[in-house]
Amino acid sequence: MPENTDTGALKHATSSKIAQKDNVYEAEYLGSGTFRIVKPKRQAKKIRQSALKGTTPGARK
Repeated sequence: MPENTDTGALKHATSSKIAQKDNVYEAEYLGSGTFRIVKPKRQAKKIRQSALKGTTPGARK
């Protein structure tokens, strides 16, 4: 009998062995409702796949 996949995913998500990288995302309040947000750049292969699979007109350009 196959194991329930939801519990497997839940175990993986709460695992103490998997650590998130520090300082990947950063937000700094500059004042007057302005923030400086730092996040990683999108990978070139993901940008390409998004353009190829996109449903918007002209996505392949």
